[in-house]
Amino acid sequence: MPLDTGAFADGFRAGGPQPQARRPRVLLDPGVEIGAALRTARESLGLSLEEIAEETRVRARHLGAIEAARLDLLPSRPFTVGYVRAYAKALGLDADATAARYRAEYPSPDDELHTPVGVRHNRRTGRGGLLMALAGAAVIAVVGWNVALHAMAIAPKKALPSLAASRNPAVPPTNVAASGPYGVSAPLPAPPEATAPAPYITPVVGADGAATNAVAAKPDTDAPPQPFVAQGTIYGPVTGASDLIIQARKSISLEVRGSGGAVYFARQLAAGEAYRVPALPDLTAEVSNPANAELFEGGVSKGVFPQAQMPLKTVG
Repeated sequence: MPLDTGAFADGFRAGGPQPQARRPRVLLDPGVEIGAALRTARESLGLSLEEIAEETRVRARHLGAIEAARLDLLPSRPFTVGYVRAYAKALGLDADATAARYRAEYPSPDDELHTPVGVRHNRRTGRGGLLMALAGAAVIAVVGWNVALHAMAIAPKKALPSLAASRNPAVPPTNVAASGPYGVSAPLPAPPEATAPAPYITPVVGADGAATNAVAAKPDTDAPPQPFVAQGTIYGPVTGASDLIIQARKSISLEVRGSGGAVYFARQLAAGEAYRVPALPDLTAEVSNPANAELFEGGVSKGVFPQAQMPLKTVG
């Protein structure tokens, strides 16, 4: 069962959050892998995978894949890290420390690269000094060349006789000023194609998934805004929710995180299913296919996501 915000929604019910029975505090075994340590901690509490799945809203097969270190059976890394956090929180563990241990044991190429330890960088002083001298000479040559070009550009040019006047002395030159034989005439008008540029055509994905063309500079004022129509299950809180709703046009993966990395929602949405965004600041939504995720504000469509990851303005 995917991760949902059931615990978050309970905090917004009347009367505040409901007290829950405390479980015995458990510790993860540092001598085994993180998946095996989570399984041992779960079994020590007498809990089954189905019970953890019911509480975390994560499918039991994903929890079992985490315990068995079957990374090939897990979704993308952000979802997997969110599942680990939810699993640890359900066992009463430190979610941040457990997620950090998972990243350390199963590093990803996208993680931050650190400077190699134990590598000695030998310096070759003689060759380095020669390279620095050559670089300095090149800089001086470039600066000197630019100064020479600048001096040539501002030097007074010798006036040349008008070609038209040399051919026909009876015809006076048209560009004659009081200060010399050449003057500055009025600027030419801009070419017609530069005064009225063509409107920019932006491709927009329609409801059937086909790309259509819409003129961004001239919106169709006759077409009414599309209202939100529930076509499936709507997840998220009812009390304390914002006016933002994310609806899947086709099947997508949706994850909503807070500023501290906390995962408020992570689920595979089928076509027509939607998520009601809570009224919390600094939320970020990440979808697997932006063209299939439509954002509604105040019950009116604002279009599909322009990119896979974007912030959500829900407060203020």
